[in-house]
Amino acid sequence: MAAPRILRALTTAFVAFGLLCLPATAASANSTDVDDFSYASWDAHYRVGLDDAGRATMTVTEELVARFPDADQNRGIVRGLATSYEGAGLDTRILSVTDGEGEPVPYETETDDGVLYVMTGDDSYVRGLTTYVIEYEMRDVVLAAESGVDEFYWDLLPLDSTQAVERFDATITVDDALATALTGATSCYQGFSGDDASCAVEGPTDSADGVEFRVGSAERAAGDGMTVAIGFDAGTVVQPPARLPNPVTDVGPMLATAGTLGLAIASWVAVGTFAKRRRTASGIVVAQYDVPDDLPPLLAGALLPRATAVIPAQIVHLAVRGMLRIEEGPAPERPRLRRLSGGRAPDALDGEAMDALFLGTGDTGVVDIPDASETFAARMGVLKKLGEKQAAARGFTERRRAPVAVALGWIAIALAVAALAVAIWGVASGRLSAIPALLVAAFGAFLVLAASLYAFARHTVLTPEGARHHEYLQGVEEFIRVAEEDRLRMLQSYSGAERRPDGSANVVHVYELLLPYAILFGREDEWARVLETAYAFEQHGPAWIGDGRTPGFRPTLAAFALSTSSASTYTSPSTGTSSSFGGSTGGGFSGGGGGGGFSGGR
Repeated sequence: MAAPRILRALTTAFVAFGLLCLPATAASANSTDVDDFSYASWDAHYRVGLDDAGRATMTVTEELVARFPDADQNRGIVRGLATSYEGAGLDTRILSVTDGEGEPVPYETETDDGVLYVMTGDDSYVRGLTTYVIEYEMRDVVLAAESGVDEFYWDLLPLDSTQAVERFDATITVDDALATALTGATSCYQGFSGDDASCAVEGPTDSADGVEFRVGSAERAAGDGMTVAIGFDAGTVVQPPARLPNPVTDVGPMLATAGTLGLAIASWVAVGTFAKRRRTASGIVVAQYDVPDDLPPLLAGALLPRATAVIPAQIVHLAVRGMLRIEEGPAPERPRLRRLSGGRAPDALDGEAMDALFLGTGDTGVVDIPDASETFAARMGVLKKLGEKQAAARGFTERRRAPVAVALGWIAIALAVAALAVAIWGVASGRLSAIPALLVAAFGAFLVLAASLYAFARHTVLTPEGARHHEYLQGVEEFIRVAEEDRLRMLQSYSGAERRPDGSANVVHVYELLLPYAILFGREDEWARVLETAYAFEQHGPAWIGDGRTPGFRPTLAAFALSTSSASTYTSPSTGTSSSFGGSTGGGFSGGGGGGGFSGGR
């Protein structure tokens, strides 16, 4: 009922805008509003009875006398009738539309938002007093009220109306089968929606068809309605199945959907558990103070689930290995890389990294890390992917499905399909109360299907050899994490540690080699402070970072870690994303009992 009113408002607004663009005389001649008329009288006869199944039926005859203006404004009226009441369909059917002489009147019907619209007339204009007799039927109009009685509670006039009624009269005839169950309780309410002012009900009086009740009124404003309530003994009328509680169709799909979402979440957790379990080899982590040459940061990053700054770690790795030097660039956050001669690539991936970093530099061998470059970002993204491909090629990773996740995914899909089928069956059987369950089940099925794409996919997990290397890297992180005195004690206990002539371990050399891996673990800040302390003790700075043209240029390791962190963004080309959010709030309207409907002009 709200939709036609909104459409009419929009139409009126556009018409008004167009009229402003016309000369004043033309606007005056064409200024019309199809709702600008009234009803001289509104007479309705309701015949309420029972069918063979004991369900309520109703046949209604409305005789509406419209008072149209003496101008080419209207082609007919629009009468809106309810199609549902308290969760059940009314099976509203138009039997006939005639004029005051009983002659057929052309009409069309259209259903929208729970209202059946009867649009009378054709392209011919009508003027003055015009009579329309609309006959229609409904069923299930008697409700089992919460008060413990059966009740015919009905809006006799449309509360969503734009026409005043000069006189209103309604007769409700209850057939003999129902009349014997009357409780004697009747009520009448009048006014706008929500008003509780009372009005008089005449009856019951005997008639040839049963007993009659009558309500009437003088002039009523547009939207000023009348509602009647007539009580019957409880259980007199058989209620439609759609109005009876049915947890299977109304609640069951919602509970099942909640279960499917829980299973979908569990399948995602199962994927993570599967990947985590595959990272365990012996389960024993021993602190390690060095990393083998065949495990550069590009490769190690593919084995560590939390590794993010893989490219900065690889750059520092190449620097401490003597293959390049990090110098001051055009800005503090944009360092310069200089290729050094004589450096040896410990691993083939290191050579690939050098080629990618210094691509196109020619004989100069100098590159400034750009502040923003799609080309450089793409190159670094390819380099990072190369490390992941090498991890698979060397037998450290493989693509596998998580068996538990797949099983949970199939169970979730089966449960979602069952919930959706039950909800569809409930709505198809006429249960309007099952519509929320259908919406929930449909949305849940969509989410489950989307989640199953992840649960059924092959995921990159570690092989037994990859798990062994992962535990080794965990030992490196353990060495970086512990206190200084513990690290020194570990170094002295290893026979393979580099030593000075006095027999002590060459701490600076070991610590430098571990800096790239500290970056992988996200511990570059604390490890940089450890290195600064070691350099201060040795009274020299790092040979792999500095500016050969500027004597004394020794940026702190912490500053360098901050500057290289920007390079971590250069692992894939940047992409722009946008999102829009929309929403609106507004008022609405509500009716009283069943019926009522809509009235307007055409």
